[in-house]
Amino acid sequence: MRRRGVVVERTEKELVVEIQDPARTCGSCKGCIRITPDRPPEDYLVRTPNPRNKYDVGDEVILDGEIAPLVKAVGVLYGIPFASLFVGYLATRLISGSDPVAGLGGVAGLLLGAVVARTITRRFYDREPEFRVVARACS
Repeated sequence: MRRRGVVVERTEKELVVEIQDPARTCGSCKGCIRITPDRPPEDYLVRTPNPRNKYDVGDEVILDGEIAPLVKAVGVLYGIPFASLFVGYLATRLISGSDPVAGLGGVAGLLLGAVVARTITRRFYDREPEFRVVARACS
């Protein structure tokens, strides 16, 4: 996951980078669904190692972060409710023998699966992704 940011503080070992608001970077299409709570972009500061001391305060940089936790979170957010929809339908169908009641069981399974998936997803995303500077950004 790539992000664009500006170096706001520099020490010998690390940089503090302010990550720009994704809406400003990609054109504010509102297509992104955020898993973590929204925060103003001025509060979104990331500490990252200072590679070879080649970046100064004010430099625009490209940061690369972990994508695996995000992929897991999306898989859980969609997979568990989808599976629980069918499990709820099948269980209710076997117990009641009625299709309309089984449909209600499927909806109940879907809702229960959504609650479980959200809880599990928050555990995957319990910390901020670690970023590293990969390049200087072009203006």
